[in-house]
Amino acid sequence: MPDKYFSVHPQQSARLGSLHGVPVREDALYTNHKGEEKKGIRKRAERAIDKLQGILQKVIGPDEAVLYVVRCQSPVSLFEQFTMGWYVYYVSQTVLIFTNRRLLQFQVKRDGSWKRGLRSLQWGDVEQAKVKGWLSRTLEVKHRTGKKETYWRLGGGDARKIRILLERIFSVGALESSAAQGMVSLCPNCLAVLTPGVYKCSACGLAFKDERTMVRRSLLIPGGGYFYVGHWFLGIGDFIVEAYLLVLAVVSLFLALAKPAPPSGADQGINGPTVMLTVAVFFGGILAIEKWLTVRHCRRLIRDFIPAE
Repeated sequence: MPDKYFSVHPQQSARLGSLHGVPVREDALYTNHKGEEKKGIRKRAERAIDKLQGILQKVIGPDEAVLYVVRCQSPVSLFEQFTMGWYVYYVSQTVLIFTNRRLLQFQVKRDGSWKRGLRSLQWGDVEQAKVKGWLSRTLEVKHRTGKKETYWRLGGGDARKIRILLERIFSVGALESSAAQGMVSLCPNCLAVLTPGVYKCSACGLAFKDERTMVRRSLLIPGGGYFYVGHWFLGIGDFIVEAYLLVLAVVSLFLALAKPAPPSGADQGINGPTVMLTVAVFFGGILAIEKWLTVRHCRRLIRDFIPAE
C-alpha cells in the first residue's frame, strides 16, 4: 500500500502535519488538483476535520494520514430519490475522507457533525474507481464483490482533485485488501467490523436499532418507523397523512356496514353501501402503500447501523 509519505503532486514534497491530533498530508489536503494551496480548501478541510476530530483520532492508524476531505451525498437509489424528494439530500449527507490506506465515509448532519455512522473501504478492495460527469459530477466505486456505489453532488474542484488522488494511489500497486472485498461498516465505539443484518456489535456489545422493531412500529403507529430512526420531520408528516387515511378508511367502512342493504327485488346496481365500501378499500390501499414506502425508506437507514443508545 502507499505509505503516508508517497508522492501526490510531483512538484511538492510530502509534508506531514497534524490537525486536531489527526495526521494529515498538508501538501495534499490543502491544495487543488494542480498542487496549489488555496485558502478556501484549507478552511473547508479544517472545518470538516474539526467536526470529526474525536472519531478521526481513533480511526486513523499510525501508518495512515488524511490526504483529502470532501462533503458530498452518499449513494441512493432512483427509487429513494423519486419517493423521498428533496429530503433525500438531508438523509444522504456524508463526508468522504481519503487516506493513503482507504476511503472512509462518515454520515453527518447538516452542520457537518457526526451521526455515528462510519464505513471503510480498503483501496485493495476496489476493483475500479473513477470520477464521472460534467455538469453533475459523481464518484463511482466498484468493489471486488461486484457491488457499485455512486457518491454524487461533487464540486468541480473536488472532482478534479479526487481524479488525481485516485490516479496516484492506484499507480503505487500492492494495495492492502481485506477479507470483505468491499465496503464495511464499523462500530462507532470500538471500530470492529459490523455484520450486515446483525444489529449488535460482537466485540463491544453496542446495540443498534433493528429492522424488526422498525417494521412493527411502522405498521402499528402512523409515522412510527420514521420516529424510530430519528427523522422526526418525516415522522410528523407521515403521521398526519397516515392518520388521515386511516380515519377515512375506517369511517367509510363503518358507513358501508351501518347502512342497510337495499330490499329484495330492488335495483341491485350501485348503492350507498357499495360506494362506501369501495371508498374504504381505496383509502385502505393508499394507506398500505404509504406503510410500504415507510418501511422501504427506514430499512435503508437502519442498514447503515444507527446506535440504539
